[in-house]
Amino acid sequence: MRADSIVPAMETGKTQGLAIVDKLLQQFLEVASCKNLSQAAKRLYLSQPTLTHNMKRLEASLGLELFTRSASGITLTESGELLHEQARIMQRIYEQTLHKLEFIRQRSERGLRIGAGHAWWHPLLRPVLQQYRQQHAAASLNVDLGNHLRLLDMLLNGDIDLFVGHEIHGLTSKAGLLFVPLFLSHDEVFVRAGHPLLGRPCHHSDLLDYPSLLVTPDENRYLHLVDDLQPKKQQRSLLQLNEKIIYTSNSIMVSIDLIRDTNAVMPYPRAMARFFYEFGIQPVTMVERYNQGVVGVYLPRETADDPHVTQLLTLIRDQVNRLGERITTF
Repeated sequence: MRADSIVPAMETGKTQGLAIVDKLLQQFLEVASCKNLSQAAKRLYLSQPTLTHNMKRLEASLGLELFTRSASGITLTESGELLHEQARIMQRIYEQTLHKLEFIRQRSERGLRIGAGHAWWHPLLRPVLQQYRQQHAAASLNVDLGNHLRLLDMLLNGDIDLFVGHEIHGLTSKAGLLFVPLFLSHDEVFVRAGHPLLGRPCHHSDLLDYPSLLVTPDENRYLHLVDDLQPKKQQRSLLQLNEKIIYTSNSIMVSIDLIRDTNAVMPYPRAMARFFYEFGIQPVTMVERYNQGVVGVYLPRETADDPHVTQLLTLIRDQVNRLGERITTF
């Protein structure tokens, strides 16, 4: 052990913490551990005469003998035993203090507040945030899942830093946001096991005889964020949502229960197919692609160069590449 190795370094970049335990006490602890000046000197990277001189200085400063020297080595006197015990306590307190200070420093590291549609949590964001936490263990993370217009409102109000979701057509030009496209996706139409629509090709018209289940539908209080509502009206018209029974829920687990308990059809991104399969929920074989669109990340323009944001975007892109056709439409 080097003479300065007993003084832990609290790193803030390249900055080291100040030594609290006196250097002579550090050397004393090593001598007390080895019970041999020659061995202690080697471990401290000091010459034996230097270490012997320093121990005599320590004894002189205290006015006490700390060692009993003999041909077989050294032993601690009663005073030496007391100093050894107290110095070790001081060392532990110092090291614990540095660890706590380092934790406080890391905790102050910038956290991230992330939003996403439910569809993008399990296959995409969950593994991404596991990697992010490994690199920023003390950084705080907040994840908010839900409707993309509600998340957009949170982003504009500064309640989240970014969110992952479908590109919002007709978005007001006043938003001043950056959309980073990631991949093209489309919805499957999911139903319970044994549903009458399974086992044959289906058209949009085949869905009209069954209730529709909408997960996290748009809320009227957020529609002011969209200047052009025509795309949303066209989607409702395609499913004839104004003319049929509709179930809605903001919970993915409640939606799963509703699908399993009824003959409802649930349009939802294909990325969730494996997750739904675990609950006996299957996609219908649709002849036409349903609700195809671009999925990406919305964020304020001024944060686009933030190191934490750019790192997260890189991790998200890597995960998209790993998922391949499980998540993307080709």
